Amino acid sequence: MASRLSNTDDVKVVGAQGLAPELIPQVAVADLVIFVDGRVGSGPVRWERIRAGDRPALTHAFTPRGLLAWADHLFGRAPEAWLVTVAARDLSLGEGLSPRTRRAAEALVGRLRTYLGDRGSR
Repeated sequence: MASRLSNTDDVKVVGAQGLAPELIPQVAVADLVIFVDGRVGSGPVRWERIRAGDRPALTHAFTPRGLLAWADHLFGRAPEAWLVTVAARDLSLGEGLSPRTRRAAEALVGRLRTYLGDRGSR
């Protein structure tokens, strides 16, 4: 999905297969972070406001809450953050998204473009 969004002066798009410690400084200086991920299940795209959680060990497998916790610990701040999840029947490696998941992902890209475009024009 990140490849479908563009960087601007006010928006930085980062695509990552996993959340790693190298992302902590970028998270710490952001005003807003939107994490987008897949979840097994059905239903609409879910938006959940998240805050820093427990600070995990420094490994190469972080959760969004873990990144926020480390940003707060190391830099003294954690930005506003959202976890947006798109339902999928199967998240294993394969040929791509199902038609239903693809439609949900495309709709989310459109919504993110609108939202981020509005933020960039402030």
